[in-house]
Amino acid sequence: MNGSTSTRRPAQALLGARWLLSANGSSPSAARITADWRARRLGEIRVGRIFELIRVTDQRLGQVAFEDLLRARVPVGPVLLNLPLGAVEFLTTAVPEPGWSMPDSEHLTRQLTRSSWVTVKVPPPGPYRIDGRVWLRAPDGGQALTSPANLATALSRARSLMRRAPAVAGRCLSRTP
Repeated sequence: MNGSTSTRRPAQALLGARWLLSANGSSPSAARITADWRARRLGEIRVGRIFELIRVTDQRLGQVAFEDLLRARVPVGPVLLNLPLGAVEFLTTAVPEPGWSMPDSEHLTRQLTRSSWVTVKVPPPGPYRIDGRVWLRAPDGGQALTSPANLATALSRARSLMRRAPAVAGRCLSRTP
């Protein structure tokens, strides 16, 4: 491994961590989240301020869709594998009206009718697996986000592939981190 690669990865993880922490605004929770990450615990990040979240509740479908997005060479933002829920969670740009209505998935964003925030529990950016959660694509600070329209297309293609060739689509699970 060359020197630039080894120094770039920690720098990207640090930039990704700063970006995630910025989702909580100027709240004092940044120090708590950082302490949680240092103690190898999940940090709670607010959804709806700088990103929204689409949770694909069928892990296999989510992983096939993730691979489809990568093959399509469209911008793909951070993607979290949530093993306890059997889900794949995509950090996305805002979902346009009338909203999200894809099967086997749910849209999470700030609840505008109340003052509380929706949060997602995440490990720090990097190759960390904490409580069954690991980044398939970690935040790097740059931050591209996945387009809900691109994700919807990828989910449709993934469903079609899984119907036509279940063995091929099943290979995604063998590469779970």
